[in-house]
Amino acid sequence: MNEASPLEDKQPPSGRSGSWGALGDAAALLALTFTWLGSLGQHHWLLDLVSHFRLQYLVAGVVVLLYAALRRRTWLVLMAVASLLWNGRVVASYHATARPVPAAAHKPLRVMTFNVMAGSTTQAAAIQHVLDADADIVCLLETSEGWRSSLAPLRAKYPHRVEELGDGFFSIACYTRLPVKSSEVRRYSLWALPVVLFNLDHHGAPLTFIGIHPDAPMAALYAREWRGQLSEIGSLVAEIPGAVIVAGDFNATPWCEGMRLLREKSGLDFHSVDPVWPPTWGLNLPMMIPIDHVLVKGGLTVQKRVIGPDLGSDHRPVLVEIVR
Repeated sequence: MNEASPLEDKQPPSGRSGSWGALGDAAALLALTFTWLGSLGQHHWLLDLVSHFRLQYLVAGVVVLLYAALRRRTWLVLMAVASLLWNGRVVASYHATARPVPAAAHKPLRVMTFNVMAGSTTQAAAIQHVLDADADIVCLLETSEGWRSSLAPLRAKYPHRVEELGDGFFSIACYTRLPVKSSEVRRYSLWALPVVLFNLDHHGAPLTFIGIHPDAPMAALYAREWRGQLSEIGSLVAEIPGAVIVAGDFNATPWCEGMRLLREKSGLDFHSVDPVWPPTWGLNLPMMIPIDHVLVKGGLTVQKRVIGPDLGSDHRPVLVEIVR
């Protein structure tokens, strides 16, 4: 009589164990693959969309490395290390993009950009934060018609303003206390989204400020318009002599293809002593990313950059101090 031993009865089928292991290896490999797909953003909008999540890929790389080490998958360990090094290099390149500058003769120029969210229910708190920040230039995004009355304190505080409140989620309102030589609104993309331009005087020198909020590249058409608008703004900035500041919700991370096009065409850069990779959107979500920026050119340096608190929007305010 042939009877299996109790030990043999308790052993799991080897086929089931192998299939779970293969599934785990495949999932780990897929997690690493996005690192490399995101580096091909110039070839397709979906690949560029994947590029935004470098911070998440760093976390995924650590998890895969631990998994591969426990499973003794040498090939997977090597791939995880390579992915970690690549993502780390990309993120680290935006940790400090300028050196600290000596103390200037004039106090720094303070610029704030904040996507306040059109449907926010905490408008008073958001506006009070802007007032307390006391920036010299303020760029607010998604200031739809529902924000009109809430913006009254800013109209009283700042002598110069441009408000385009009828564009829904792409409404924009910019304020400044600096002397204004001229101001205008230009419109780009298929949907004629507004872009605000201030030609300013800053301690006797010309300064151009541009406030932007291009579309989010979440589908083929929107991605094309987003990339086109950033490219057109880049061409506009390239034609402006002297100091230029561009601020707003770019819907672009520092390392994506759209940002590369803008910087390449315009001569703009972050020129920031502080890191620009910390997330500004979705801080309560696992997919948090940095998409609110202040870029400069013409001898300007961002010597300080502060991300503000949660004020009821899905974005956080960004306040910078700029010196010549």
